[in-house]
Amino acid sequence: MTVRALKTLAAAALALSTAAAALIGASAHPVLPLGLGAGVLLAMALTAWRPLLGAWLLPALLPWASQAVHTGWLMFDEFDLMVLAVAAGGWGAWALQAWRHRDGGPALDRRSLALSGALLVVAAWGAGRALGDGGAWPSWALFPFADYASPANAWRSSKSLVWAALLLPLWSSGNGESRQRWRLAWWRGCLTGLATVCALVLLERVLYAGLFDLWSGYRTTAWFWEMHVGGGAIDAYLALSLPLAAWWWLRARGPWAWWAAAALFVLGCHVVLTTQSRGLYGAALIGTLLAAALHRLMPLGASAGDRAPPRLGNAVVVSLVLAQLVWVLLGTTAIAQRLARSGQDFSDRFGHWRAVASAADGMADVALGIGAGRLPARWAERPDGGMPGRVQWPTADGATRLRLHGPDRAGLDGVRFAVVQRLRGFEAGTYRARLVYEARPGLRLLVSACERHLIYDRRCQWRFIRHADDAAGETGRVVREVDLFGDSLAPDAPLAGWREGFFSLSVLNPGVAVTVERLELFDPQGRQRLLNTGFEQGAARWLPAAQGHFEPWHADNLYLEVLVERGAVVLVALLAWLVGTAQAAWRGVREREPLAGAWLAGVVAIAALGLLISVTEVPRVAWCWWVTLGLGLAFGRNTSHKSRM
Repeated sequence: MTVRALKTLAAAALALSTAAAALIGASAHPVLPLGLGAGVLLAMALTAWRPLLGAWLLPALLPWASQAVHTGWLMFDEFDLMVLAVAAGGWGAWALQAWRHRDGGPALDRRSLALSGALLVVAAWGAGRALGDGGAWPSWALFPFADYASPANAWRSSKSLVWAALLLPLWSSGNGESRQRWRLAWWRGCLTGLATVCALVLLERVLYAGLFDLWSGYRTTAWFWEMHVGGGAIDAYLALSLPLAAWWWLRARGPWAWWAAAALFVLGCHVVLTTQSRGLYGAALIGTLLAAALHRLMPLGASAGDRAPPRLGNAVVVSLVLAQLVWVLLGTTAIAQRLARSGQDFSDRFGHWRAVASAADGMADVALGIGAGRLPARWAERPDGGMPGRVQWPTADGATRLRLHGPDRAGLDGVRFAVVQRLRGFEAGTYRARLVYEARPGLRLLVSACERHLIYDRRCQWRFIRHADDAAGETGRVVREVDLFGDSLAPDAPLAGWREGFFSLSVLNPGVAVTVERLELFDPQGRQRLLNTGFEQGAARWLPAAQGHFEPWHADNLYLEVLVERGAVVLVALLAWLVGTAQAAWRGVREREPLAGAWLAGVVAIAALGLLISVTEVPRVAWCWWVTLGLGLAFGRNTSHKSRM
């Protein structure tokens, strides 16, 4: 069999396998299997028709194509299915073109193939170390809902590498001009995604905090639902995308393009400020200033029909951004107060880094890592660590139950952790909860229904449930129905009906767990407001969520987290990758490649933010970082036959 035939068969097999995986995953979706299946088929068709669309579609969909807050999926989500669909369409188109042409179709870049192989090796190695670290693998039915302390978390931490390895060879195929088109499509997709994030953040602030509220300390999250256990998903996304928007604004020539770019950049800066993330402020400032400096090094040539960017307009954009900075940094705002506490907060973070580093037990762990995604499990085992709560889904006699744990030790606040379900359409009046569970003497529970986007409660009704400490107290199976007390949930603004919230259940006792058979919530009209109340669909629609205590799930430093979970060898490889991409982008700047400056600014910004953010536990944003780094390696590269296959 010829090499051409082998390549064609391999690409066809990859297309068929990814298509099958995407359709099987869509059919298991707990909320909208038919709709998601149709979306997967549409994505396959579009990318098979025009493969370049895939490089635009995925970054454009990234900010909202994960709905874990509605499904309860943790290890797998809708974005994963879209990646598989785009891979199926793209590789299918490549295989068809290779079969039709004697030259075997578009050339696959050997460096990208080698990079993809390295990413797969790192993913497999991290997963292997995690499985060897102990723990029981969940059943396939419960795999999408597995706990972060489970060995299955290795998949969540590694899948971004797998998805990047799947697409980078395809998106780096062809000659230099072809690779430039792939990068252009990716850049446009990132700008579309940033525009989506800006719209989502503006809506979130209007509904929950107020568009210009800078005093309450409310920090936006958009639809980065991974932040239900904290982390910097939105920070990591904005650090990469804002320099790309700055580059568009600085390089736009036509009037319509300039106005659109200027509006996106100003809104993007506003969104950055609303995150109240000091690390993001620094990274965004570094990326934007670097983009401006590189723009000065690459003067635009005159083109027929183009007009130079308006100087007055640029001055207005800069003035608007500076006015926002002065307002929030020099005023009596929550952001200014956070900046004033930076010294103490950094000291606390440094202590957290030391605790994370201690999770590596011996030189073997330092060199090879404790295993991908194993940091939460190791943290839970620490005498001074522990989780504020945990959710498990045991099955018995074919029935699934909710097992909700309280804090691992005294000193951790169980109120900070709950199992939650999304609510819509609050009404005036008293809500009522009904619980069926196994009680223990001394058990204390908290039930609540709150207006809440993700992390911050706005208005709540709640009820504490206590059981007697003596033997005469309630034990065994208990059916409890209680009214909730607290704030009125009557609409208090024109758009109040658009607000969503959560029903939450927490265990407050340290070292105590409760097994729940059924959870129900009735509105003031007596209507049931929850879904999957008896867990007939397993864990579907239920999500573990934390507030205020996020240390167990994050290292808050990309390089430290890679060192602890994947070892020194992988950390050195990551640093070499960052340096290699930065050098390639700088080479592209010197050769006047149009997007090289944007890439270099984005890479430097994410490298800086990595000092304060650990992104590996946020798969879709981590994937965005890895693809950007991979595509950036091809700037200014010789495109002779020696670099292609």
